[in-house]
Amino acid sequence: MSEQEEIILFDKISKGLKHSYETLLRRKAALGQDMVITDANGQPLVVSAADLLAQREEEK
Repeated sequence: MSEQEEIILFDKISKGLKHSYETLLRRKAALGQDMVITDANGQPLVVSAADLLAQREEEK
């Protein structure tokens, strides 16, 4: 596999992961569920998916 092919593959994987996360976040927000994320120190935090989605929309 050439370097260019690897770059294309990693780009596809990255886009797929971002899409999966977005879908999961929207589904959990619609159901009123929470997400578990980590803070800067790697400690788990439980946060409302709706809050995360709103924050993500503001950043766009």
